Amino acid sequence: MVDPISIATSAFAAIKSGIEVGKQLTDVSHHIIRFVSQMTRVEEEHKKKKSSWFTSSNEEALDTYFKLKQVHDMENQLREMFLLYGAPNAWNEFIAIRSDIRKKKQKEKERKAKERAELIKIASYIGVGILVMVAIVVFIFNYKMLTSK
Repeated sequence: MVDPISIATSAFAAIKSGIEVGKQLTDVSHHIIRFVSQMTRVEEEHKKKKSSWFTSSNEEALDTYFKLKQVHDMENQLREMFLLYGAPNAWNEFIAIRSDIRKKKQKEKERKAKERAELIKIASYIGVGILVMVAIVVFIFNYKMLTSK
């Protein structure tokens, strides 16, 4: 799998070169989308717990720091491009929309986790109920076997 920072860097280079030759932001929107999605992946990888037997915590911290630094520097340059070449207030609108989408995704993730936990709870109650019923049936069967002699 290709490193998200590499994809983000190539997408950003395409955005930058497109703007330099006079294209509008809308003309390079597919590159912007690719950049932002890879930037998000870099940030998500930072949040995930990594464990490797071959890397120290210092190496992992430095690797994460430099990737985040690089992607945030590119994001700042993208913001400047939005401010210079985009519609007035385009960057702020983008940030507001992105924030709204992230909140909705987080709420959906929390809702699914809650549903999953509730389903596991119900399944375990059903399992315990079945075990109790089986135990009762076995007890009754054994009791009848013992008393019928």
